Order: sequence, then C-alpha cells, then structure tokens
Amino acid sequence: ARVTYQGVNYWGKNIKEEHDAKGCDDQIKSIDLKVKWPDMTPSREGFRLDSENKNDITIALTQRSVWKKEWGNKDFFNEFDFLKKYLRKGIFSSGKEVSEVWIDEKKTFNSDLGLYEIEVESGDNATKKVYWQEIKGKGISLTIMCLYFKSGSTKCEFNTHQPNYGLNTSYIKIFFHSELLPHWQEIYQDAEQLINSFNTGGK
Repeated sequence: ARVTYQGVNYWGKNIKEEHDAKGCDDQIKSIDLKVKWPDMTPSREGFRLDSENKNDITIALTQRSVWKKEWGNKDFFNEFDFLKKYLRKGIFSSGKEVSEVWIDEKKTFNSDLGLYEIEVESGDNATKKVYWQEIKGKGISLTIMCLYFKSGSTKCEFNTHQPNYGLNTSYIKIFFHSELLPHWQEIYQDAEQLINSFNTGGK
C-alpha cells in the first residue's frame, strides 16, 4: 500500500519516505492498495496497463477536503460532472463538453452489466467506453471509464462515493483490465470489505 496523510506536503519527497511522515494516530488522506482479485491478496504491481496479469487491480481511497452545501446530503454524491468529463472526446477527455440532451440521446442500457453506456470517439489509437449507474431522483451514483488500445491493452477506472470514510466523506477509484468488467459489482464489494477490515473501531 501507499499511504499519504492530511496536512503533509509531499511535493519533492521520495515516495519511500511517506510512511515516516506521520504516525498511527494521524488522519490518512489517501491509501492505494495493490491486490489480486478475487483473492484480495497483496500484489507487487497492482494494475499496470501493459501487464498480462489481468487479475491485478489497484484500489485508491481518498478523503475529500471539503463538502459543499450544494451537494446536499453526505450519503450521496452525484457523479454527473465526472460522467460529462469522461464522455468528452479523447482518452484524456480533452474534447468539447457534452450536454445532458446529448447523453440522453446517445445512451443505451447494457443489461448484462446493469449499466448505461456510450462509446466515445477518441482519435487516439484507442476506443473509449463509458458506463454509469443512475439513481432515480438523485443522479449518477457511479461511473466506469474503459479504454481499449489498439495494442491490446485495456484500462478501466471505476469511481464512486464513500460516505463513511473521513470528515468530509471520501471517494473510491478502482483500476482494472476490461476482462474484469463483467465482475465490477463483486470487485467493488470486495474492495469495500477490504477497506472495512482495516477499521479498528477507534479509541
């Protein structure tokens, strides 16, 4: 795992020294866990784009520094802005912003995944597909962006809200190869279970 702590400036520091910066009682800002799925055992590399180890994933949990009033109840975070960003043209989502009307016209429902999806023009020697879940009356609860490169490499980035971690909540990202996409729900559940297993219940 890689751990960073709240209130520490890591710019210019050696990553190997990060664990020495704070103690066990200090507030964690983010943690990256490299594991093999479904065993959830440690992985030396975690997710790597060029890796042939398709079961290696990386789980990243990050605390939000603020919670804006306009976001409403902390139990839910609308990922709509992330969705619009992912749906921009290009693998770096640098294209023109899309509208809500465009999304409604283009989206289809993937019954196998239980998610909406849109394939996006990339023009970067890759195909981009974006998947998401909608909660009626609330908004977008999670997003998954997958890149399929002509070289055969793939990358999927799962993103959703975690209300029970940190003062201002957290968000979780999971990186994996597209071969694991049909198992996204199991991967997310196992990631949550792993994170919860580190909770000692406090003092």
